[in-house]
Amino acid sequence: MQEFTVLERKESYFLCRKGTGHCRIIIDENSQTLPLGTFMLHAEEISDRYTHHANDSVFRLLMPFEQQGNIDICTLATGRKNHFVYKRCLQLGGKWEPVLNEWVFSAAIKHEVDKLAEQINSELLYIEATFNETIKLTTGPLTLFGYPLVKSVGSNGRVQLNYGVKLTAGEIVCMPADTVQTIILADSKVQLFVPKALLELSSCHEDFLCIVDIEKKRKPRKKPTFPW
Repeated sequence: MQEFTVLERKESYFLCRKGTGHCRIIIDENSQTLPLGTFMLHAEEISDRYTHHANDSVFRLLMPFEQQGNIDICTLATGRKNHFVYKRCLQLGGKWEPVLNEWVFSAAIKHEVDKLAEQINSELLYIEATFNETIKLTTGPLTLFGYPLVKSVGSNGRVQLNYGVKLTAGEIVCMPADTVQTIILADSKVQLFVPKALLELSSCHEDFLCIVDIEKKRKPRKKPTFPW
């Protein structure tokens, strides 16, 4: 749940304050009866500057206002670290519980949590990604379908790949600067396991995938048991 202060009702949205900034909650069947005031709400961020014609954050309630006090919970074990899965858990108002090693959500959105679980636990495909151009990243870690490729970086810029990731051609290097720059050279090939649903889900695709060829490969005889 997230705290919102509802300041004013407009024609199609509520003007709200969240933290130190302003945001909006769209008016739909779940928020029709939302009053002014400060509340803890189950909400999902759906910000899209092209759809909503604004740069502020936009949210929608995940359940009717009258049901927002539901304290029953459900949990989700997400397995391997994944950037897009992490973002989706936050969008659903989830909270990471280190004692359980799982995400905790309101049971009122169990249908959304179950959907995410099905995607994460869908059939594992073994793929090979061929990078047709050199890619340089400075804004975040190098990922494929949300899975970070690099585990650590040596003093010489050489990288150690994450468990289950195999570089079969080319090179990945990290260059120290004001911000760390990760470079994967053209014609590099990377192999890893990816759940089928995430492979097909456009929201789990990096922007640079348009210059990457993806090919399904025969699975190794021994599938790795991921340690997280």
